[in-house]
Amino acid sequence: MEKEEEITTNSALNLALKYHKTGKLNEAELIYKKILEQNLSNSDVWHLLGLIKYQKREYGEAITKISKAIQLKENAVYYGNLGMVYDALGNEEKSIENFEKALRINPYYENAHLAYYNLGVSLKDKGNINEALEKFDKSIELNEDFPEAHFNRSLILLLLGKLKEGWEEYEYRFRKKDSADPRIFNKPKWDGSPLNGKRILIISEQGAGDNIQFIRYLPLIKEKGGYIILECRKNLKRLFEGISCIDELIEKKQNVIPNTEFDCYIHLMSLPRVFGTNLDTIPVKTPYLKANVQLDKEIKEKLNTNNLKIGINWAGNPNHDNDKYRSTNFEKFKFLKQIPGITIFSLQKGEASKQLDAPNIINLEENIKDFADTASIIENLDLVISVDTSIIHLAGAMGKPTWVLLDFMNDWRWLVDRDDTPWYPSMKLFRQKKPGDWDSLFNEVIKDLKNFK
Repeated sequence: MEKEEEITTNSALNLALKYHKTGKLNEAELIYKKILEQNLSNSDVWHLLGLIKYQKREYGEAITKISKAIQLKENAVYYGNLGMVYDALGNEEKSIENFEKALRINPYYENAHLAYYNLGVSLKDKGNINEALEKFDKSIELNEDFPEAHFNRSLILLLLGKLKEGWEEYEYRFRKKDSADPRIFNKPKWDGSPLNGKRILIISEQGAGDNIQFIRYLPLIKEKGGYIILECRKNLKRLFEGISCIDELIEKKQNVIPNTEFDCYIHLMSLPRVFGTNLDTIPVKTPYLKANVQLDKEIKEKLNTNNLKIGINWAGNPNHDNDKYRSTNFEKFKFLKQIPGITIFSLQKGEASKQLDAPNIINLEENIKDFADTASIIENLDLVISVDTSIIHLAGAMGKPTWVLLDFMNDWRWLVDRDDTPWYPSMKLFRQKKPGDWDSLFNEVIKDLKNFK
């Protein structure tokens, strides 16, 4: 009789697994529950039931079910998947705890690459970049075709200044689940060979600051004989109209391939890889962007002062993944009011501009429609002080003295342990000594500002 029950259970489990693998979650869940009615000590079924709850985003139930499986039998796969549930909930501490338990039991269990990957992300966020790199390497060793691990590995390599290897790995941004650009262009991707008059489409990607930083490569493409067609964000179009090597400028439409003839294409941030850029060969001649919009009478009057003119910006795009760390608030900039001989101009736009509550700081938000307007204002300033946003890229590209206020785990392009950057000669970097420590950073800014000429 026992043998018959075992066969019946196995048949039911096999059917449930078939439903589960084909996405028929309700059907699978029903069978799992019926199996448990006959045998409450089946740890695999508790685990599988927990996975279904995870897939349905019923995370509390998922934790309960998988925890029950672990009570019955300690298993690396169970712990690993419990780690995934806590990760989905944003509970990093519990997530890491369970991934580590899984790897202690079996460092090669099914999906162990996900555990190593998640541990790597956590270590990277905490600034333990060498340890994070080891985890990403291990994740890739276990699953070579894992784009997310390759991409995160690229960010660390670039941060460490290992640009050549980093650019190669950075190409995995197109293969991730949330691809940097899911469009299919149906034309050859440019490999850096001579163009001899061919029409090359340069693809805009990511943020405005990225576009401003990498637009410096267009003259190198022109030297290859290319007819340059630039896809461009709307708020950058007037600014980029002043770049003489651009033959055609097309406004970017979300998920739409530009309606123009082209022979080949390349994404803007793939150009450093194509040109074999390392720290010593970054195209660094500035200014490579200039203001091409005349200031109106109102702004001229606002900028008419013999004081040191400083533009400030304290917050970036709130939708940016790292915005809660890289942005600060206007309160931190209030010290500037107490320094004699300076006039402060706010370049801040968006919701964060509402924080401005100092009448002696001049708010220019209404005068800024796009980056061409911002460039015209920056041209008439003496110094720009800002957190890591597109403003600092624009100021740096224009060769304007620019002070960048960086969070503890800064973006890859600012490298580590240096107060300058090979990308922009006119920039100075101020770094947090520990996560969230804006106060000591601003103390350094005050000290340097008193000596600024």
